[in-house]
Amino acid sequence: MSFNEDQLHRLFTERFQPRADLLGPGNDCAILVNPPQPFCISCDQLIAGVHFDDSASNRQIAEKLIGRSLSDLAAAGASPYSCTITCAFPNEFSNEQSFDLCESIIAAAEQYDLPIIGGDCSSANQLVLSCTVMGRANGDVPQRNSAQAGGLIFVSRQLGGAVLSGRHLSPKPELALGKLLVEQCRPQAMIDLSDGFDNDLRRVLHSSNVGAIVDVDSIPLNDGCDWQQAVCEGEDYGLLVILAPTIAANLKTLIPSHVGQLYRVGEITRDLEFVYQRNSLPLTLDKKPFRYS
Repeated sequence: MSFNEDQLHRLFTERFQPRADLLGPGNDCAILVNPPQPFCISCDQLIAGVHFDDSASNRQIAEKLIGRSLSDLAAAGASPYSCTITCAFPNEFSNEQSFDLCESIIAAAEQYDLPIIGGDCSSANQLVLSCTVMGRANGDVPQRNSAQAGGLIFVSRQLGGAVLSGRHLSPKPELALGKLLVEQCRPQAMIDLSDGFDNDLRRVLHSSNVGAIVDVDSIPLNDGCDWQQAVCEGEDYGLLVILAPTIAANLKTLIPSHVGQLYRVGEITRDLEFVYQRNSLPLTLDKKPFRYS
């Protein structure tokens, strides 16, 4: 076995900051005393060779594990409440390597005041991590199936190039923006941009039984990216938001610039077709949609 289980248990228990509403690590079960209602839960997994390669540091692995999980909470407009972690360490890991990675995970969670209340450790042929994150809803949680014709499509950041630049290893979940959108803007639909704009918007369109027109010249691009890279490359970890036109007209008042920025890129249509266009002329998407290799 590549780790000392008792030592890791002590690490998580000692770093846990006691709270009146949580009984954390140290027992067979964590206890949530009067958890918030409604309660948002999401789970994400990281696998070596799939979500990161051998060049990733412990800090980067930890930040990706926590950040991509919290990005799901951001898409619900929820605030972090607690999480559980599982770690399956490869047999070639030393006890010191396992301990150092767990310390990095704790530090990454502490950046968001996210207590780790439990989890599990084991061995595997490769490093496999998971994070189940729990959050406090701040209003009506946006669904993917509520986009309506006439709704306006926004993204919260520049897109493309996340993997090539290494940004995918340090996701910055839009928690404050997601919370404010739910509190002030009542989005018709909202989803985090983890699997690429094209994939994620199609999920909303399919769930809502609607179509969309996207103006490619309105898509905010990261340096060195064209529009096809921006819509097909994944792991941007921003937000894709559908807003009613009446709400969108007041965004500058509703969303202060220090909280975040929204870029309008298109419109929801009754027609079920999904069209990319430039100067009102349809364009063909040649690049393959994002998928983990």
